[in-house]
Amino acid sequence: MYHYHCLLLISSILILTVRIQSQDSKGPGISSCCFIGGRTDADCGLSKVLITDIPGKCTSVIYSAVYMDLNYNATDTSSTNDFTLLDDMLNSGKRVIIYYLHESQEQWATVLACNSSNEGNNSFNETKALTEFFEKHPKIAGIILTGLQYETGSFEIPGFSQKLKNYLQLTKQAFPELAVGLYLRGNHLIDQYINPKFEWLNISEIDSAMDFYVVSLEFFNDCYDDLRITGTVPMNGNTNYTLDKLKNILQKANFPKEKIYFKFKTNPISSNDTLTFCEVTNEQMCLHPEVACNWCADTQSSYNEKGLYSANNGAGFMVRYIDYDDPDNCCQCAAPYPAFNAILDGFNKVKTQNCDLLNRN
Repeated sequence: MYHYHCLLLISSILILTVRIQSQDSKGPGISSCCFIGGRTDADCGLSKVLITDIPGKCTSVIYSAVYMDLNYNATDTSSTNDFTLLDDMLNSGKRVIIYYLHESQEQWATVLACNSSNEGNNSFNETKALTEFFEKHPKIAGIILTGLQYETGSFEIPGFSQKLKNYLQLTKQAFPELAVGLYLRGNHLIDQYINPKFEWLNISEIDSAMDFYVVSLEFFNDCYDDLRITGTVPMNGNTNYTLDKLKNILQKANFPKEKIYFKFKTNPISSNDTLTFCEVTNEQMCLHPEVACNWCADTQSSYNEKGLYSANNGAGFMVRYIDYDDPDNCCQCAAPYPAFNAILDGFNKVKTQNCDLLNRN
């Protein structure tokens, strides 16, 4: 009897393990990290961080980005401009997922218009170009489609959801092992489902062909005084864009929780548009607090809240950019990469040890 129960328990564990691995294999994992490079460039002047230096708890590393033009030439938009950074990431042994885009919504409309029903050349040429790209840069685990949300002056694409689904199905037929995700801005989702400009995306229609969704909170709110201490991604409050409102929208729009990954900034935000990205980081805030008094920045506690929110409302989170998240521990926290670690702690329902230099008043 004891032997039987042991076998039953082992069998159950194996089934659970397979299920978890299966779910995770088509997404970026619970704690993925965008890596951009360029810290040692002349206009940045920060310490060098290699892809091998980032936390081992980054379940995937995200590369930004591969741009494909309508002549089906792939261009590197990263700091190296020649795919050197991408190849370094792929050679690191880490799981790599790339952002993939066309220049504009108009170009996406051209690509999506040629689907399997009319055997258009655009779909064939795009698949061919991607095949050649993957052969040059092997071991890419997934792509995140971006640039599909409308901007000011955008136009409606008739039948957009069905056309996108056709594109996704063609992509999956050509690359069955490839994880395919969709990048969506959280503030746009709130606008779209509260006061839609026009009919855009039906999640229920495309979901069977989509592996995961990246819901970005990078540009959720501008920096103003009420958000100075808690960051620009508040849980609630008077702003139009809060995490509580987003949660309701995701449920109403039928986003499956098990496919949602929330993307957070790990750096402060300044209302001073003249400052460069390299000048607005946690390490700069901790080393030179006198210049950062009006910046909007998270604390360890608010990062914990975002991690817990990701666990309760999604499958994981993504951070932007891990190599700028105080890798030298200038903030004197319990460990380098304090924002990433605090979000991960929150996801795991652990309270992060207080870090005085990140707690502002």
